[in-house]
Amino acid sequence: MKTFTAVEIDYNHFKILEICKKKRGYFLNNFVNVTVAGLDYRNINSVSLNLNKIMNENKVGRKNIITSIDGNSVYSFNFILPNMPEHDLKIAVEYELKKLLPFPISQCVFDYIYIEKTDESGNRMLNITAFASKEEDINNFKEIFDRAGIKIKSIECKTVSIYNNIRYINKNGTGHLLLCDIGDKSIKIVIVLNNAVNFERTIDGLSLKNQNYDETSSLIADELKRTIDFYFAGKSLPPIDGVILTGIFSGKSGFDAKISEATAFRAYSVSVLNLIGSEKYSFYLSKKLKSHNIDEDYEFFKPLEEMWTTFGLIINR
Repeated sequence: MKTFTAVEIDYNHFKILEICKKKRGYFLNNFVNVTVAGLDYRNINSVSLNLNKIMNENKVGRKNIITSIDGNSVYSFNFILPNMPEHDLKIAVEYELKKLLPFPISQCVFDYIYIEKTDESGNRMLNITAFASKEEDINNFKEIFDRAGIKIKSIECKTVSIYNNIRYINKNGTGHLLLCDIGDKSIKIVIVLNNAVNFERTIDGLSLKNQNYDETSSLIADELKRTIDFYFAGKSLPPIDGVILTGIFSGKSGFDAKISEATAFRAYSVSVLNLIGSEKYSFYLSKKLKSHNIDEDYEFFKPLEEMWTTFGLIINR
């Protein structure tokens, strides 16, 4: 058994999941979903103090901490490379990034995911999605945790979290899917084609919880339609199999239908709540939470509806 704690900090929004991984699957042990009003998210010390306070008050474990950095701090690139050993692949990815990054590679921290594919001639190729951030941005983000006395095991980006989730709920392959994660301040859109990240977009500068539902749902529908139109423009691509919606409206009645109507693709919501007690997925409540009934204590578990990408940080560990 191993316990992991995933921490997402999105402006003034803190989402924390503590999960035990056993041979039988994942066991939810603790969760926190809180927004700190008036927090200056650009003030490292203020964010650190609030993170430390939230974890202490909710008795969250501090081992195996995984977190994510996203937004303007992360650059992503897609390219194809020939099949090669892992050591050579890292050198090849770095070489490609040197040509693509708007700043020197010496100032960069990068990682990548890939899948194998076969070209028309039968040669094995690697479909690469690389993520890069300035080392300065990574160090500033780590400082939040350092000041709170929290040692980070791994820093990911939200795209990888979303990719992990898509692969988790589609174990036999993803086909062509769009996932839209909706937060209060930002929307993240990722399109996966044949198990590889094919497109992504981040929409920042929002304040969705301060708008009424009709305004917000129309805004999201318009942004998704705009994204899909841009994605398909001038390209010969198969139709999207489905639009997966996660985040702050995943439990809202009628939201899926509105997005389906706007995009002309089938849309459906998923959340961590869908996994608990499902016979399809190995996801359970730990002994600590077993006294709560998910059907009778919906308000207790409702914050989990917004924590799909938080769970994505822990999958595949």
